Amino acid sequence: MLFRLFYQVKDFWPRYWGGTVVLDRKMDFFKALGGGKLQRMWFITALLNRRTRANYRRAKTTGMEMNWVGEGLVMGGLFIVRARDTGIAYQFVERSFGDWAPIAEVIDICNRLQAPRPCS
Repeated sequence: MLFRLFYQVKDFWPRYWGGTVVLDRKMDFFKALGGGKLQRMWFITALLNRRTRANYRRAKTTGMEMNWVGEGLVMGGLFIVRARDTGIAYQFVERSFGDWAPIAEVIDICNRLQAPRPCS
């Protein structure tokens, strides 16, 4: 697993992500997205799911290469965390494989978090 993991990180970073890559061996990030449990979609369910198939076609049109290595059945998502331990500013939970957080929402929340705050 760790040998393959090295190559997965190498393929991902820095092409898609220029920051630090953190290994979450216990999958706590994914559990947090699922309210304490790993959210899974079984392969046959994914095949029968229209939205998953549409997401696959959409991803394929971008020219993005598919990665068929790894867990593959755990649903993911996105947290945007405020600075200085002030909590989660935004959360997106993948409901079907390939769901993407709405880019406009992500950019909007990031812009709002970067906006200077008046001194009190």
